[in-house]
Amino acid sequence: MKTVFATGQLNGLPVLNGPIPTVGTVHGMKSRVGDFIHPGLWHTHDDLERIRLGVANRQDPWKTAFLNFSTDSFSQASYVMQGPKSIICRGSCSNYTTFTNDVRAAYQNAMMWYITRNQSHWDRSTTILDAWGTNLTSIIGTDTSLLVGLEGDMFANAAEIMRWEGGWVEQGAKASGGSGFSNQLYWLFARQSIIIGQANYGMVSIKALLAFSVYLDDVTMYNYAINSYQNDLCAGIYGNYDTQTGQGAETGRDQGHAVSGLGWTALAARIIQSQGTDVYSIGNNLLLTAAEYSAKYNLGHDVPYDPKFYRCEAILINGPWSAPSTISRGLGKTSATTQSPGVWDILYYQYVVKRGLNAPWTVKAKQVYDASGGEQHPTGNSQGDQPSWGDLLWSYPGKGQFTNHNDRTIWGGGTIGPNGTGNLNS
Repeated sequence: MKTVFATGQLNGLPVLNGPIPTVGTVHGMKSRVGDFIHPGLWHTHDDLERIRLGVANRQDPWKTAFLNFSTDSFSQASYVMQGPKSIICRGSCSNYTTFTNDVRAAYQNAMMWYITRNQSHWDRSTTILDAWGTNLTSIIGTDTSLLVGLEGDMFANAAEIMRWEGGWVEQGAKASGGSGFSNQLYWLFARQSIIIGQANYGMVSIKALLAFSVYLDDVTMYNYAINSYQNDLCAGIYGNYDTQTGQGAETGRDQGHAVSGLGWTALAARIIQSQGTDVYSIGNNLLLTAAEYSAKYNLGHDVPYDPKFYRCEAILINGPWSAPSTISRGLGKTSATTQSPGVWDILYYQYVVKRGLNAPWTVKAKQVYDASGGEQHPTGNSQGDQPSWGDLLWSYPGKGQFTNHNDRTIWGGGTIGPNGTGNLNS
């Protein structure tokens, strides 16, 4: 088998994960590059406008959420970049927190720029993107997939906004082959996500591959990821959640992983929604059933448990298990120094508000979480796990389709070509 090497400033880096598998016909797959919608990761143009106008018109929940978001340290144009580094590692070695913090600042400043149109936020977000995009040469460690899939996904979301809405041109971009952000995103992030793991770990890779493939306009990668979401029986939605009860494959492990997986599954579905396909409803709204199950248990109630439904390779983490775990059980602040994952807003707004579905435990979970402080930016070593700020990012004004008007998409990134589309290399 021939070894393939990366290009640009990553020249010589071996690509160990081989070719991207091709898939058969699958719901929502792309047939050509021009099928991609931009911006189209967590937010489409219409999503961003809904946020901006909600804030501008002083409508809640956007108004109040923005007051908190805008004063957060990662939302400041004065944020002091902590990197870049040439090598980051997650696992037995750990030096990635500078990347985690800078990525969050890049994303939150991208959102601040879109909402306020303040140039200083544009400058802060894009300088972070360029600095890391031209200096990072290696991501290593046993938990590389988590680092790539969590922080990498948020990194791509910041870039998608700044490129397609802000007209950012990455440093090093040229017709003969770039050496900046996108080159790094492909070789260091996307190619290291091809081997998908199990359960919520695997869903992290799926959601990241969806984000990377859209940013890169990679049809094969996108189809591989969307097929994995629907059909991978270790990492996809049916590998993560029991179709009868919604029991999570990590329920017997601990509640931190069980609840985090709900958020990662919802974020993956959000990207697919941005690309014009609804998977929130597959399996008779299986993700909502799973949310109801975890919410009920973490609110202190008993739930049915099938010891025969557990994650693939559970033996790696002292499984399988005979009962739901009580480790990190609870919502909001579970101790003086820990907080449960902030996943309830995206589920609440998608299912209860937008679709008008009945979800009493999810509603109660959001209420309890909000009462403990709500979705602010996470702390500790989980800052890259969830985007948080759900009342600002995921809100809808009520029940409705909220389809994307793709002709409103703004072309970003370089000199605009004829008819307003495409870069013009000259």
